[in-house]
Amino acid sequence: MTPSVGNFVLIHFPESKGRTAKDADAFLTKRGLILRQVGAYKLPNALRMSVGTEEANRLVVKALAEFLGKPR
Repeated sequence: MTPSVGNFVLIHFPESKGRTAKDADAFLTKRGLILRQVGAYKLPNALRMSVGTEEANRLVVKALAEFLGKPR
């Protein structure tokens, strides 16, 4: 976990097939939820989620719970 002191949260993902940041990004994008890939910052297994409205944040958290709960 990376502590946050800005207007975003850095979410780390494992390198396991089907559970990577790239996989999560594709899953979220299909649902219209756009997070930022941060591979250019040498964080290939993380996504950056900007802090938004409570509703938007809850949508992302719910989708991530679904993504992580899916059997791979």
